[in-house]
Amino acid sequence: MSRGITALSVLFLVSSFSFAQDSVRTALLNKIYIQGNEETKASVILRELPFAPGDSVTNREIEYARDRVYSTRLFTKVLMEPVPVRANEIDLLIYVEERWYIWPYPVVGIRDRDWKRFYAGAGIADMNFRGLDEKLAGMFALGYDPFAAVRFRSPGIGSHRDYLLTMSGSYSKGRSIGVQAGSASGEFKGTFGDISVEIGRRFGLFSTISLGASYNYVSSGDDSLRLVLSPNGTDVFAAAKLSYVYDSRNLRSYATDGTFISIRLEKYGLGESLVNFGRLSADARKYFQIGGALTLAARLYGNFAEGPAIPVYDDVFIGYFERIRGMFNSVSQGVDMAGGNLEIRIPIVRQMYIEIPDFPLKEFISNRIGLYWNFFADAGETAGREFDFDKRNLLFGYGGGVSLLLPYDLILQADCARGSDGHVEFILDFGATI
Repeated sequence: MSRGITALSVLFLVSSFSFAQDSVRTALLNKIYIQGNEETKASVILRELPFAPGDSVTNREIEYARDRVYSTRLFTKVLMEPVPVRANEIDLLIYVEERWYIWPYPVVGIRDRDWKRFYAGAGIADMNFRGLDEKLAGMFALGYDPFAAVRFRSPGIGSHRDYLLTMSGSYSKGRSIGVQAGSASGEFKGTFGDISVEIGRRFGLFSTISLGASYNYVSSGDDSLRLVLSPNGTDVFAAAKLSYVYDSRNLRSYATDGTFISIRLEKYGLGESLVNFGRLSADARKYFQIGGALTLAARLYGNFAEGPAIPVYDDVFIGYFERIRGMFNSVSQGVDMAGGNLEIRIPIVRQMYIEIPDFPLKEFISNRIGLYWNFFADAGETAGREFDFDKRNLLFGYGGGVSLLLPYDLILQADCARGSDGHVEFILDFGATI
């Protein structure tokens, strides 16, 4: 399989130029051709397309489909070019360059974005097992909260490949973070383990409904900290969950168009232990394109528990995974949580490919990058452990900065923000907030 686009493909690209310039022109799609997928099955690419042969398509829809295929995180480069074949009729040429899929890798990081909570280990993963976008991984780490975990996920099983299967297991012996109850250090030593399975069904291109079950083990290293509910210091319980996800984002890592909605119902304890509570969590995000360049991104999220007793190890936090820029290191703990983000994204360098033709590893020859201004406002609050929702406890901040989009979906953000306490802080962080 040739790594470059063939001479015939180049002619196709040139002949399709007039169609590509008109984002509202409609043409009938005749056939789809795929090049470059040496490992990945064509069905993985085709199931991300919002159209099929026989449909009418526009260039804007083709651009959207290109970003959806790139969001599978299987490719370093995705090109889609319409090729006129008859009056108002086109073929579609899809050219991809694949990522590095199988690799041993170091496991190095910090928990909850705190450099004092450093861990290191190793793992091995196949990010495209059998060429079907299946993920198979195992890893371990020592240091802060040592752990071991294995996970398998298939996004397409069954005769029509519209079912999803996820299986995982983990074990850790370390600390459960807490800042408002139980320990002067704000940490609870304990042992944690779980095994889980989840089965889902995909409906159309955007919607997925899943059912999951898990078996969980939590043992407190010190009963006086009341980490667990059972008097013997160990909670062993089953759990079940039902979830719905709608995801029409063009790029999952840094979206500029589309909608994301996630709703999850969880029940912890099914009558076999003292653990008996439920959770409802929701995350809604919307991305509006304004004037073809500027993007307005909005997000609302919440996580709420209900039951006679909520164990401390299931508390939710703002200040670790969820952060308020301007109050980046402020931590708020509770049983419930709610918040939101508003962000304007303006491209400085539109997403583009940088080629390194002589690079010894072909998986790093094509590199997609981008650079954006971002202006934002964040707000969030926890409640239920020691206080209810109250505007006096609200954390909020606002500011601006830049987001650097790097190859392999790495995002580096540099921001300056002012918090609700009046202080100004400079933030360097990996990962998109919305």
